[in-house]
Formats: sequence, structure tokens, C-alpha cells
Amino acid sequence: MSLAKRLIEERDMKRSKATAIALKADVLKSCEYHEEIFDGGGDVVEAYKLGNARWDKDSLADTFKDRLEMTDSIKDAVEEAPYGCPQCDQVGK
Repeated sequence: MSLAKRLIEERDMKRSKATAIALKADVLKSCEYHEEIFDGGGDVVEAYKLGNARWDKDSLADTFKDRLEMTDSIKDAVEEAPYGCPQCDQVGK
């Protein structure tokens, strides 16, 4: 496997875990009609707390080099999420 492909897979795994943490903390929401994830309006600090609380239990150290990388990944996932389901917003126009 090439280095570039490995780095992309690693980035995608980090994003996936960070998004899952934010979803569990209700910081991100999942559309009930589409497979879209969007900003749930919650406080991102709650996702940081959940990630730190579950660090050992969920083997997050296997994905992130440290807790700071995990919280940075959560922050990126939340900041890049749209404010509503793009597909639902498209229909509403």
C-alpha cells in the first residue's frame, strides 16, 4: 500500500471516530431521512469530555496519538459540519 493511501485511510479513520464521539455527545446530529450528519447545536466541550472519558474503554489510543489529537479531530469534524441536512435544505428551497 502506498504511503499516500495509508495516510488517507488514517485520516478517514480519525474523522470517523471523532464524528462518532460528537454524535454520541449530541454535538452532531444525523438526519432521520438521509445519511447526512450536521451540527446539532450542542457544546463541543461535551464531546471532548466524552472522548476523554472513553479513551481507554474505546481504545481511542489505537487511532489517535494522544488526547490532543483526538480533541483536535473532534473540533474539525464539528466545525466542518453543515448547520442542517443539506438534502432537507435543498428540498425546502
